[in-house]
Amino acid sequence: MRQMVEKELLLLGAPTGRLGYAQMACAIELILSESQILSTTRVLYPKVAKICGTKPARIERNVREEIRAIWDYGNQARLDTMFYNRDKYPPGNKEFLYTVAKHLEQALSV
Repeated sequence: MRQMVEKELLLLGAPTGRLGYAQMACAIELILSESQILSTTRVLYPKVAKICGTKPARIERNVREEIRAIWDYGNQARLDTMFYNRDKYPPGNKEFLYTVAKHLEQALSV
């Protein structure tokens, strides 16, 4: 599953040299494997922080910065297929993570 998540992030144009890349991949993998995770702040970030050996606040910041980099410099055509209103600023962490996870989930079921 991790390879599929990382492949999707690469297709979106995620910069791999940042901490947020691995943390985002871990978060999306958790969302896919544990569908009951609905709270990013209280449940998801602490789980990712424990796995990555850091604090939940750092996970939130690193994921936000990674989303910004993808939004500004990533694969615009691929982003357009996933997010309908791209004229505005980047989506929030939760919206981005769950949209990518849902996209991957649908690709798996085909």
